[in-house]
Amino acid sequence: MIFALFHRKLFWGIKVWQLLAFLSFYFFFAFLYWLTLWFTTGGRQNIWREALLDYFVLKALLTLPLWGLYFIVWKHKSLLTKIFMHLVTGPLWVSCWFYSYRLMQNWRGGRYLQGDGAWWDVYIPTLVYFLQFAVFHVYDFYQQNQKQKQKEKELLQVAHQSEVNALKAQIQPHFLFNTLNAISASVPAEMEHTRELIAKLADTFRYSLHASNKDWISLHEELDFTKITLDLEKERLRGRLIVVYDIDESLLHTKVPPMLLQPLTENTIRHGIGPSLTGGTVTIKIIREGASISIAVSDTGVGYKGTLNEEIFTKGIGLHNTNLRLEKLYGQKIKVEHNKPQGLKFSFIIPI
Repeated sequence: MIFALFHRKLFWGIKVWQLLAFLSFYFFFAFLYWLTLWFTTGGRQNIWREALLDYFVLKALLTLPLWGLYFIVWKHKSLLTKIFMHLVTGPLWVSCWFYSYRLMQNWRGGRYLQGDGAWWDVYIPTLVYFLQFAVFHVYDFYQQNQKQKQKEKELLQVAHQSEVNALKAQIQPHFLFNTLNAISASVPAEMEHTRELIAKLADTFRYSLHASNKDWISLHEELDFTKITLDLEKERLRGRLIVVYDIDESLLHTKVPPMLLQPLTENTIRHGIGPSLTGGTVTIKIIREGASISIAVSDTGVGYKGTLNEEIFTKGIGLHNTNLRLEKLYGQKIKVEHNKPQGLKFSFIIPI
């Protein structure tokens, strides 16, 4: 309960614990400011109210939007870009504080440095600005490094599991192929169509064995395999399945993880087209979007009556594993939405 409360998002994607840590940071600054003046004046200046208003309120409020800008809006920008931007936002922040602090003191009837001494009200805030953002960037780097280590650890686990699965898949594969060939040979000549279906089924097993030994294959190979599996599904559904391909052929040589499309097409047929009495259409759309590839698999089946959230990925192993692989490899997740006029649409973007 408490854990969920601290991880609740408030605004700009900021979580409760992040806001509390942010405010604690400025409370610590305010305490140091008050303590310094109290000791250096021998206890004559006990300006704890001014310290709280200056740091805990004024400086914190001025920093919060910049913190959101640098670590939420611009979180994917390079550190060098952020450093150059600090050369702009730093003086702006100091100027806003300088005049806001004077307005606050005039309103309170307080005092502030004037004349040549006013430069201290420029130097100290400048120091505070760059010091605080140095701390923020170091912490952000630490967080990103920890996430990268966790991602690498999970990728090693996935790779290990894939290696185990590949070894399992290699156990007597020739027995399976020889059996399919024997069945194909026993089919009468007048049933050539059945022989072709058996050959396509053998091709799917060969591709699965081939893909289990590789981390990357061409999009062309992945599409060929997907087309074979959909041809087999057409035979099973007997005219209730229509497949439409919208493919940018300039992308066919792009390297992608194997078995990327098949779990999505299988899900659309199993949960969308299969339960529908009239069947429907499965559309595979692969196009270029800037420096990325947009891949979408949609259907016009019965759709999904539940809420389209993370729970949908628990409905099947294939869909769950595909979403997990995309997240670990690219930091992307499958987007699920309602298709028009009905059905579901699964889409994701991967870099070229």
